[in-house]
Amino acid sequence: MRIGMMNNPRLDLLAEIAWAEKNEFDFLDLTLEPAAAFRGQIDLPQVRKALKDSNLGIIGHTAYYLPLASPFESLRKAAVEEMRWAVEAFAELKASKMTVHPDRSIPFAMGSKGIMQKNLQSIREIAEMGGPAGIQVLVENMDRTFNTVEQIRQALSHIPPLGFHLDVGHANLNAERNRTGEFLQAFHDRLAHVHLSDNFGKREDLHLPLGAGNIDWRNIISMLKSFGYDGTITLEVFSLDRRYLLFSRDKLREIWDS
Repeated sequence: MRIGMMNNPRLDLLAEIAWAEKNEFDFLDLTLEPAAAFRGQIDLPQVRKALKDSNLGIIGHTAYYLPLASPFESLRKAAVEEMRWAVEAFAELKASKMTVHPDRSIPFAMGSKGIMQKNLQSIREIAEMGGPAGIQVLVENMDRTFNTVEQIRQALSHIPPLGFHLDVGHANLNAERNRTGEFLQAFHDRLAHVHLSDNFGKREDLHLPLGAGNIDWRNIISMLKSFGYDGTITLEVFSLDRRYLLFSRDKLREIWDS
């Protein structure tokens, strides 16, 4: 098991890489998005050198708010083109995986079936970009759409190269119980990456430190291990005080080893 952190896209990316190295993370979940980590704001050769010098691996991450299922076809195509730049950038940075986020779009404009079909179209196009670049595209379960086994299954069955990115915090939202077990049972053979953060269920994706919400982390880690998962885990703990991130890292290691 390897533990990573996500860069804050509002901060200098080189400084984020240096902080991850100093605090002994195994990899960076590198999100390419504004305000400080996007096209024209970063020097890709410089970032590649910093990652190599720090011996940090990377998982590619993209903005969750792109209109990949927009009812306006011109906007949907523009969002896919932004993803093309991300694929090319991650290929240059030597990433092998990149996460995309389904768009919840505008239900009254298209209905849930229309939103699903638009998402599948966009994700398929992005996955086809990733293949020649040596990047596997991953779909992440979200909090309001693509948050059931049935919805994720549609994506994975229609797009064979697609991998599954399990977000345990999202699996705890808008559901009677945490759906992690359901997702693992259904898609453990396609599982390629995991995000961890805590919350109290309901609707709020709080990105709390492990143990600060109501998720049973010993049970979650036990389930991951029971399905043979031993890959990359990103701690999506978002706080200005990064001692909470370091606490979560140590807690994860403690639970995993016990």
